[in-house]
Amino acid sequence: MTQITMSQPFNDALLKEFEDVAVKAATKAGTYVLDRITSPMEVESKTGRPGRDLVTDVDRNSQVIIYDTIKESFPDHQFLGEEDQDEDIDPADDLVWAIDPIDGTANYVNGSMLHAVSVGLMHRGVPIIGAVWGPWPTSDDGGIVVHARLNGGTKRDGAEMKVLTPTDDLGRPVSGRLSVLPSNARSVFKFDKRMRGHGGDVRVTGSASHEMANVGTGLYQYAIGGAAAVWDFAAAVIIVREAGGDVMTLARDGNWQPFKGWSQPYTNDTATFKQLRDWRGIMLASHPKTLPFIAENIRFRRPSQIRKLLHRSPWHPRHRQS
Repeated sequence: MTQITMSQPFNDALLKEFEDVAVKAATKAGTYVLDRITSPMEVESKTGRPGRDLVTDVDRNSQVIIYDTIKESFPDHQFLGEEDQDEDIDPADDLVWAIDPIDGTANYVNGSMLHAVSVGLMHRGVPIIGAVWGPWPTSDDGGIVVHARLNGGTKRDGAEMKVLTPTDDLGRPVSGRLSVLPSNARSVFKFDKRMRGHGGDVRVTGSASHEMANVGTGLYQYAIGGAAAVWDFAAAVIIVREAGGDVMTLARDGNWQPFKGWSQPYTNDTATFKQLRDWRGIMLASHPKTLPFIAENIRFRRPSQIRKLLHRSPWHPRHRQS
């Protein structure tokens, strides 16, 4: 597992307080989101392309619910949300909440239950708190939260969650267990012959938060998600790590590299906050023994095309991968 070091340590009591507020915010927003799924909603495209880059009034209201809930306990904390409208950029604080009020909006507007609410807290670009709400059929209120704090483990409904342990020394995924790839995986990735019979039962869900967080619950044996933003990944990164897994990110040369945080080295200035806001990338999550096998055998076909791929989130036109 990637070792995390901090220039400003937090005791567990404060981390637990952060985590409890993240769970509260994700639960309140998730309950609202689920309640609205069958009601009329305002749907528009952020980029003017019909059916693409969708946003709804539910997304915006969900983000307000999350912000207001966190501000009740931490009024001075900084926020980075998908639906932020203010183009003014403040210097980056040490603590930044990364919020996706509905991850999987296209699924959501079509009535699919494959969507999530993601609430993450980063310390100097490194995720330390994560709470991801998702619909859950046996829950009294229709949803459940997977959550984690640094050095506190990953939990779902009070139960400890762990990533799936590979069945052989090579860390190979197995058939009959679910795995996640992007919808364009076959066109952008090259699969080595050693992947034959070891890809798992592949799914495409349309929600990076759902995918990555549920690597942490053992639902998926690995997931490659993106291109997506900081708010899609921040909560899930700590959930995976505290469940015994780890994450890698795709570098611009086409190689997978360990993920050590965003905007590293981190500085408290406007350029750092802009990097956090504009970042788009692809991440891989799994058990630490499985990560090297996937990284060696699923490679980007043409590294020269990575920049083009990562620019396909045009409502933030400038992107930088840390």
